[in-house]
Amino acid sequence: MPSDYVTDIGYLRSFHPDLAPSRLRLVAALNGLAPPPAEGFDYCELGCAYGDTTVVLAAANPGARFVGIDLNPEHVALAEQTARARGVDNVRFLERDFADVAGDALGDFDFITAHGVMSWVGPDKRRALVELAAARLRPGGLLFVSYNAMPGWAAIEPLRQLLLSRGGPEGDSVERARQGLELAKQMRDAGAAYFTDNPPAREMLATMEKVGLRYIVHEYLHAHWAPMYFAHVAWDMATAGLHFVGSLPLPSNYRDLAIPPALAGVFEGVTDRVTFESLKDFAINEYLRRDVYVKGKAGRSPEITNAYLDETSFVATGTAAVEAEPAPRGAVPDAILAALAAGSATGERLARRPELAPAGAEQVRAALLRLVIAEQVTPVHGVTMAVATTAAERHAVPSAFNRAVLAQKLSSEVPIVLASPVSGTGLRITALDAVAIRLVTEVPPADRPAWVRAHFGRGELRMTVRERVVETAEEQTAVVLEGLARFEREGLARLIELGILEPAG
Repeated sequence: MPSDYVTDIGYLRSFHPDLAPSRLRLVAALNGLAPPPAEGFDYCELGCAYGDTTVVLAAANPGARFVGIDLNPEHVALAEQTARARGVDNVRFLERDFADVAGDALGDFDFITAHGVMSWVGPDKRRALVELAAARLRPGGLLFVSYNAMPGWAAIEPLRQLLLSRGGPEGDSVERARQGLELAKQMRDAGAAYFTDNPPAREMLATMEKVGLRYIVHEYLHAHWAPMYFAHVAWDMATAGLHFVGSLPLPSNYRDLAIPPALAGVFEGVTDRVTFESLKDFAINEYLRRDVYVKGKAGRSPEITNAYLDETSFVATGTAAVEAEPAPRGAVPDAILAALAAGSATGERLARRPELAPAGAEQVRAALLRLVIAEQVTPVHGVTMAVATTAAERHAVPSAFNRAVLAQKLSSEVPIVLASPVSGTGLRITALDAVAIRLVTEVPPADRPAWVRAHFGRGELRMTVRERVVETAEEQTAVVLEGLARFEREGLARLIELGILEPAG
């Protein structure tokens, strides 16, 4: 192939909440490691693509400093344009190869992230990435990396070879992807044993058809593409003074949640974390690792986890628990969620509440931890209070960044992500929610039906209901107004608590 990394076509637009500093601090704290500061930090994303994640995180953390680095000129140009257009001045972007960054006056960082990079560059570039992180991270700073993992990809790796069997090494990347996809589909439809005997390959091919050619180009067509074993990555990191902390999703950090119960006996006596993680990948047939490393051998301590839970403010997310961790049930978890529905609170404050005090601080802390792992509660900065949404007819969007996001033309190719200075991360919303926010911030209640009819009669938003495209203006209007009512019932209060909206006047 002509170069190490495809640059003739840009990547898919996306926002990755796992890269948020608040998220990485949480992983560190839950694993007994003192996290970097929550405010005033320095952050760098390696391989930032169009800067969608970096810009949102910079807007959500205005007191911190952000740098995005990417090799693709198109990516960097649009990232810079986006930051300027949305008034985000605490971020800058560099068009660089990792190996050429050493001479730049970057300074040091508390967080460095590299999503979707390590499996798609060659050994020299991977080494440059690790060396850059080791040199630029402050002691105790965190590195996030994600990569295609073995053994999960063992059944799918041959599919890449099939994709490369047509089109050759030269030529337009999209055309090569198209020809490779057509060949794979022909083989599948003709009953090739690789597909009939290999369900993961069939599933991945279906994903390719759904997601499209850009995904295929950037997932499969780089000159260097290598799924990796966790142990090999961890050993390379340790050689550079970077040591494994924990991983995402959050349940993967807990033995009783990370492995199937039937295999618990196999793991008895396994105390070394790297060995455990390596065996766990075989136990669950891991496809994608999302790991956090720390610079320096910082000791782990349950007291650090307890202090984090006691001192950090949490809010209820209002969402269902993650699949791997059922929602905690019982009087104590229920009382915690009820208390957080009225506003944020630290673990220490929760334990002092009359309804929770009899349970004792240790039991409250344990229940709070399980709620965090289940992602029913999430950390925030400072104190928030739930607001009665009926108290104001109109609301406002205080952030210039969020106003610019809501003003953009709705597109299925560009994610709609609002920055929350309260949670320090972004919140992805649907196009229908974006319209609802415009209605509650721009249009008096009595005028909303007419506004919706005027806008959606022109077909500005393509909507589907149960996979059926909504065609008529009348039905579009009904769907939007129904979505508005649902947003006012279920979403408005949360956006106010997260600092994304505020009552007007």
